[in-house]
Amino acid sequence: MDKDFHLFVRRYPGVGVAAHVLTHPHLASFATDVNAARLDLVEVLGRLLARGQLWEEETHWEDLRQRRMLLTVRAVQHGRLLPVPLRLTVLTHGERGAKKRAARKGEAAKGPVRVWVPRVGVQDTLHDPADLEPFVEELVRHELYMAPLEQLQSLAYVGEESVETLSVPAKVRNSPRARASQEESKKTRRPPPPPGLAEASRCLNEEARAGLLERAWERDAEVARLAEAVTSSTRASVLLVGPPSVGKTALVHELVQRAETADSPLHGLEVYSTSGGRIMAGMRYLGQWQQRVQRMVEELRRRRAVLHLDSLSELLSLGGGDTGLDVARHLLPSLESGEVALVVEATAEDVARAERTHGAFLQALRHMAVPPLPPVAARAAVQQASQRVARARKVRFTPDALDRAAELTERFGDGPPPGGAVALLRAASTQPSDAGEVDAGGVTRAFCTRTGYPRELVDPAVRLDPEALLERFRERIVGQDEATLLLRNLIVTLKTGLADPSRPLGAFLLLGPTGVGKTESALALAEYLFGDTARLARFDMAEYAAPGSAARLVGEVGGQQGGLARRVREQPFGVVLLDEVEKADAGVHDLLLQVLGEGRLTDGTGRTVSFRNTVVLLTSNLGADSAGRSMGFGGGSVRDLEAHYLGAATAFFRPELLNRLDQVVPYRALTPEVIRALARRTLEAALSREGLTRRGVKVSFGDDVVEHLARTGFDARYGARPLKRAVEQHVVAVLAQWLAAHASAPPGQVMLRVGAEGKVELAANG
Repeated sequence: MDKDFHLFVRRYPGVGVAAHVLTHPHLASFATDVNAARLDLVEVLGRLLARGQLWEEETHWEDLRQRRMLLTVRAVQHGRLLPVPLRLTVLTHGERGAKKRAARKGEAAKGPVRVWVPRVGVQDTLHDPADLEPFVEELVRHELYMAPLEQLQSLAYVGEESVETLSVPAKVRNSPRARASQEESKKTRRPPPPPGLAEASRCLNEEARAGLLERAWERDAEVARLAEAVTSSTRASVLLVGPPSVGKTALVHELVQRAETADSPLHGLEVYSTSGGRIMAGMRYLGQWQQRVQRMVEELRRRRAVLHLDSLSELLSLGGGDTGLDVARHLLPSLESGEVALVVEATAEDVARAERTHGAFLQALRHMAVPPLPPVAARAAVQQASQRVARARKVRFTPDALDRAAELTERFGDGPPPGGAVALLRAASTQPSDAGEVDAGGVTRAFCTRTGYPRELVDPAVRLDPEALLERFRERIVGQDEATLLLRNLIVTLKTGLADPSRPLGAFLLLGPTGVGKTESALALAEYLFGDTARLARFDMAEYAAPGSAARLVGEVGGQQGGLARRVREQPFGVVLLDEVEKADAGVHDLLLQVLGEGRLTDGTGRTVSFRNTVVLLTSNLGADSAGRSMGFGGGSVRDLEAHYLGAATAFFRPELLNRLDQVVPYRALTPEVIRALARRTLEAALSREGLTRRGVKVSFGDDVVEHLARTGFDARYGARPLKRAVEQHVVAVLAQWLAAHASAPPGQVMLRVGAEGKVELAANG
């Protein structure tokens, strides 16, 4: 017998698919495609059904309707209200039945109609279907009342959303083992969480019984210390301190797993998990959140339960306002008296920031360091965790697959082991071989799909030809030998694993006149390393010249992320280009010291953003004017050019910033030969456009056209940038007029030439 569920599916082009069970949003999956997400959820739901759970719940309706609704919500940014349009998917059940009943009775349609807005995470029941649109508008505005702009922007999703039916087979429901499990479950089943906890937290014990929690492998000592702290007579609260993805949450999950074992000394311990945002969700008026926290404290005290919070910074930043009493300070008396036990997660940077504002709160917590596992233990943890993934996905990992996963995640900083390696194995398991096996090649392919890195860069079995790579960059970046050598050497260093894993992949200052190829170098690097020029995050530093502008890059306290922090957090594998960096405020240069030296950036909420998989390029025009006067048009030896620009950079930038750069790269002024080559390439690119190829029109041209474009499309102030405009004006516009005049039957061959009046003309050529 099958059980049907509704899945709400969101597709992120080029990234993956997110899906969750409509009636149980915590049952969710993010995968490379919808089939992989469905398999994930079938596995989890199948286990729950086999244990006798969910059968009595209504999870699927034939009359579920889907529609899109446009409404405007106001967001807060820097004390201002900004309108943000949102196009949301709205789901309803019962609307059709209400209209049928009304038609039979000749009355206006009446509910109840169940309403979901899945992207916002709200649902409710409507009694008059005619009020659906204003009802949804009030629901959403209540949930997002005075939300920060960043939160609303994250909801402004424009991709494809759909609702699908997922049928889950549960053939073992009536087996003797399943019946015994159900009887045992009935005996030991705890009452549902009381309202004081259910409204703002989730019970981890229930998730452990459903098999939804991960294990903390090779962490017995840390789990024992955590268990001793939260169960002793003094009931100490604990602050877990460690780098992101080191396994702090896994420790809490392991504690709960052991508490669910019948013969464990922890048996009976309840753990609830929440966050600062969840505590504040829906709170509109002064005093509301305080009442919610007080109800939680009373229930935690009565049940002797433990409360887990996943972010110290978020906890400390919410609820304060002008009252000076935030969530942390509200909890402090209960912590100091031992009435309530908390387990809070934090990084070392979180703790350093909190010491200035919440010293008393930190002193009330027992600090427990969670360091990364040593190499031997990390490999053992990957081995144990992979067995669980293999059983769940019905695949077999070869020993070299485990080694490759550990190697790639350690080398490219994709999270401390075993978390990063296990996530990579889970991604690789979606495409096993015909024999159901995943080898090192499968892991490498999954890593390349997730990061965008080319196979030849990360796979030791694939050869990388340095000379072919150099020639590839020379075709793209004309006349800048120093820059192309830099790009080639950077990639060869990454290939051989000799790059410093604690810093960005590369950090370079590109110096030279405008329009000579600095931005083109960044585009070429992003395209080669990650397969897409969209992986280039470009920031104009002239926009960050005012004092205090650095806050816009990292985000201000209050939950808003800055542009740079947000972009790298969302896509850690990419190229960051900071244009005209000399124009930025000194505070921006201070931020760069952390980025270039330590490979990370602490945003306004205290969270750390890793730059270890990012190439950071700074550009500047410093010294460009004097270089032209001292060395002539494109002249000067390489050594003279390097010395000139290094001197200009040394005179302007602070030594501590320059010392954190891998190299200062000079770009020379364009010579006439380079300008002609760029003009030819730009023209050839324009003549290969779809409008010509679709019509079968072939356009030829001579050197006179190239010379004309090189002469009219070059400006010493702007370099080669006007070339594209010249091609558009002198060639593309002429071709467009000619094609419009010969729309019925354009000749197959045409010739471009410079006419007697010095203008580009067209002539049929067969």
